[in-house]
Amino acid sequence: MLSEEQAKQVKEQLIQQIKQTFPPEKQAESISRMEAMNPEQFEEFLIQNKLIQPEGGAPTNPEQQAPTAPQKCIFCSIIDGEIPTNKLDENKIAIATLEINPVSKGHSLIIPKKHLEHSDKLPSQVFTLAKKIAKKIKTKLKPKDVTIVSANVFGHSILNVFPVYENENLGSPRQQTKPEELEKLKNLLETKPKPKRVKKAKTKKIENKKIWLPKRFP
Repeated sequence: MLSEEQAKQVKEQLIQQIKQTFPPEKQAESISRMEAMNPEQFEEFLIQNKLIQPEGGAPTNPEQQAPTAPQKCIFCSIIDGEIPTNKLDENKIAIATLEINPVSKGHSLIIPKKHLEHSDKLPSQVFTLAKKIAKKIKTKLKPKDVTIVSANVFGHSILNVFPVYENENLGSPRQQTKPEELEKLKNLLETKPKPKRVKKAKTKKIENKKIWLPKRFP
């Protein structure tokens, strides 16, 4: 079962996603329903929507007993495309996305595609992507500095990449960012796919050669 703190964090994430993806006329009702759920109801909601795996109970028939399925963390759901996100870039090992409750403008997360619990196990490609995003933030947003800090949320190690404008750190108060602001930031920071080059077909030159034809006989 989710802890109270985990349930609170997941609920905040989902409410932000509702604000970004739901039609305006459906947002208030959906958010109201979610906020009214107690922890048990909320966990059941997550299970029904396949955002986490049920813990499972022991069947009455021992022969049908199966091992308990682990709960799926929110970051694994993001990786699997089950939760929409503001993706900035990715490589074979990780994705970069905007944090929807940032400590500063441009705060991004580097999420390994594999569920790893310890930051010392993170592959070098995760840090490579973090440095790439940090460089983009530095160029586009002009902060004093950009900090890269590891964290473990729901047992999933991630990297926080956030700009420092004053004296922000990972413990600074979080900001509520409007969906339209996130969209603007995404357009500013995301890596655009390079347009494919269309090869021009080579036109063969027809040489002006004299063509021999047989003489016509009467």
